[in-house]
Amino acid sequence: MKEFLFMIFLLISMKNAIKSDKILIIYFSRTGNTETFANYIKKNSNITSYKIVPSTPYPEDYNTMLNLAQEERKNNSRPEIQNPLTNISHYDIILLGHPIWYGHIPNIIITQLEKLNLNGKTIYPFNTHGGSGVGSSISDIKEYAPGATVKDGYPINGNQIKSKEEEIIDWLDDTFDIDYNDDNDDSDDNTDEITQISKTNSFRNIKFKYFLLISLFILF
Repeated sequence: MKEFLFMIFLLISMKNAIKSDKILIIYFSRTGNTETFANYIKKNSNITSYKIVPSTPYPEDYNTMLNLAQEERKNNSRPEIQNPLTNISHYDIILLGHPIWYGHIPNIIITQLEKLNLNGKTIYPFNTHGGSGVGSSISDIKEYAPGATVKDGYPINGNQIKSKEEEIIDWLDDTFDIDYNDDNDDSDDNTDEITQISKTNSFRNIKFKYFLLISLFILF
């Protein structure tokens, strides 16, 4: 019986595991709040990241920035990006991070989405906001990534981001059963566009699996 349960445990683990080198974080951050969100993910995983950097920086003054964001949306603008990401063929899952501006994704996110082949990809949005939640951002992403599967967004108020690391780790662990793969080969991608990060694995799922396995042995 124990051997049978052990085999079931191994099969479940193999079936659900997602290789971390198949996941990519793409994010844009003006104030640093969304970048903090992305850094919490990177700190507790082996996931590669790419930061969207505008060719012309957005104004530091909040009201000036909002006026510009509103103008970009009204004019359906495509703000230029420094070294835009163009090849994500190696990745299956995209964690897309952005602030919420007037209830929508920033137009610079649209610029990046339109440069990528997202057919067959799965997108998990995460965002920071000032109280609006996800707004219309999910429908925005679906519009500009028509070939992708877009999951529910994970919003956090930007004013609270510094105290939300534990919550973000919980979301990461609940959403992904990650298999941390040492053979992280990005040879198919333009590696100049991607920032590689060191491995600082989260062991929560691993600990839970061993706890479950030990419990089954005790019961049977």
